[in-house]
Formats: sequence, structure tokens, C-alpha cells
Amino acid sequence: MRPLIIMHGENIDWCHTVIRMLMYLVGVAVLALGMSLQTASGLGVAALTCFATTLSMLTGKTLGFWITATYVAYIVAQLAILRSEFQPRILLELFFSTLIGGLTDLFMAVNPLHPTALPTQIATMLLSLAVTAFGVSLVVNMGVVPNAPDGLVQVIAEKLKRRFGDVKVVFDCSHVAASLALSLIFMYNLGGFGVTTAISALFLGHVINVANKLFAQRFIRAAFGK
Repeated sequence: MRPLIIMHGENIDWCHTVIRMLMYLVGVAVLALGMSLQTASGLGVAALTCFATTLSMLTGKTLGFWITATYVAYIVAQLAILRSEFQPRILLELFFSTLIGGLTDLFMAVNPLHPTALPTQIATMLLSLAVTAFGVSLVVNMGVVPNAPDGLVQVIAEKLKRRFGDVKVVFDCSHVAASLALSLIFMYNLGGFGVTTAISALFLGHVINVANKLFAQRFIRAAFGK
């Protein structure tokens, strides 16, 4: 992660520091929007929210609540992996985990897209993948603190010396498997699993790689002035 404050020599570059923080918050909001669009497609929920959706169905609590709760678990997992290398700054992910949970519930409530025809459902699903990948790329490249699951993916990728997007594919697929098992055991159905779930698990990481290739350097220049 980059230092929170952008410095030019001994001077604080407040302009780019503020731009960077705003871009990060926009990234969090875009990510929450992407997850709500995936659910709105009617073809299943996002791979990353599949587990939270199953817990929501089982308990009656909102999707946003369980997104926040599972994100806290991802922070604990980072602590377990990093141990002495764990940076207290990662605890800032707690705040943004709460933020993204609240934003997801908000976008779910106000989202006007509820397609019923298959072509528009597919279009919404593809849009959601692009929006989510853009949000992830923006959040990760700002280097403030990553969204909690992406922070965990980043830690695993660095430990294994693998590309972020490749590790994310495996990470997302494991979420799908766990949520499918939970749904079948306790609800005797597939829960939120659908086409969107499978496609996001298999391809979202690759779409993020493309988004990084297209936008990462532009994001960095805008936020850091270089």
C-alpha cells in the first residue's frame, strides 16, 4: 500500500491527496453499484456476494449487513496470514466495509433496473461485470486500503507471487462452492446461485486484469500527478 499522504519532498501535496481519496471513495461506490446490478440482473448474484446472499436468505438480515460481516472476516484472515507483517492501517478496511455494506443496500433499494426479458437480463449482467471491474481497479490502484476481500486477494497474490486477477478467480470460485454447499444443506435449493454467479466467478478476475491494463496508469497519474 502507498503512504496515505502524498508528499513532494518535505511538502504535502494536498491537491493530489484529496483527489486520490475522492477517487477511492468513488471506487467503493462504483463497486457497490456493480454488486447491486449483478443481483438486479435476475440471473443470480455476484460470486463474491453469493455467500453473503445465502446468509441473508437464512437469517432474514439484509445483504448489506452480511457483506459487512463477511468483510470483517476477510480482515481477520489477512491478520492470520500476515501476522507480524500486518499493518494497523488495514484496520481502516473496517470503516469501508461498513460503507460498502450500506451503499449496497442503498443501491439495491433505489436501483430502477429490474429486467425480466432474457436479453436485458444478460445486458444488465454484462454491465454489472464491467462496472464491478472498474470499481475494483479504481480502489486497488489508489493504494489507500483495498476493499476487504480484494485486500485479502492482494495479500494472497503477493504471498504466492501471482497476478491479482488470477488469484481472484480462485477466490471467487471458492465463495461459490461454499455458498452452494450452505444453500443445499440448509435450504435444499441453489440459493442465489445463477448464471451471473458462475460467470463472475470465472471471468471477473480476467475483466479486472483488462480494466487495470486500460485504466490503471490513468488513475495513478490523476491521483498522484505522475
